[in-house]
Amino acid sequence: MSLIPVSEVEPSQTHSAADAHDLTAEALAAEPVAAEALIAEARAHARRRRLMIAAAMAVLAAVAATAVLIGRATIGSHHVTQPRPGPAVPAAATGIVTGHLAACFAIPPTNGRRVTPGTVVALRGHITWKPAVPGSWMMVYPKGPAVASQHISDNYDQTFRFALPPGHYVLAGQYDHGSGYYTFRDVTVTAGANLRVDLPNTCI
Repeated sequence: MSLIPVSEVEPSQTHSAADAHDLTAEALAAEPVAAEALIAEARAHARRRRLMIAAAMAVLAAVAATAVLIGRATIGSHHVTQPRPGPAVPAAATGIVTGHLAACFAIPPTNGRRVTPGTVVALRGHITWKPAVPGSWMMVYPKGPAVASQHISDNYDQTFRFALPPGHYVLAGQYDHGSGYYTFRDVTVTAGANLRVDLPNTCI
């Protein structure tokens, strides 16, 4: 068994202590570097996350803008295909004519009551006369067609009612049991007027 000289042992212990000190210093120096690396990585991750969020927001904004443009284009095409309605044309002003068709006394009464149903027509124009035989004239009604007509079944309780444009008319009554017109009245209609015109009994 040999003994190691003290001079050889002490330097080695000295070196070991120095080495440990150097390692500790290196470790302490490496800690800030590692922390900085972690911070840098975290910042880079945050930047990437912000970029991803910004890209997603940009995509959403583009989609929304596209949807708005498509909606406007659809509405615009709908307006093009649907023409705007023109201004409403006001209806022609009319006058109201009402009255009775008198019973014809030449027709026998029915069930004890003199009721002679007939039709009242409105002919636009005037009554004219033309010679029939020497010394006599024949009355001529305006040519048709009738502007308005209404059948009267009760000469007493029922009235005729016409809404006629302004102008001159002949109101003529024709009874169901006869031919031709038996009674008439001339009337001039003005817009907004309400006229009462009763057709008299002329078929005695």
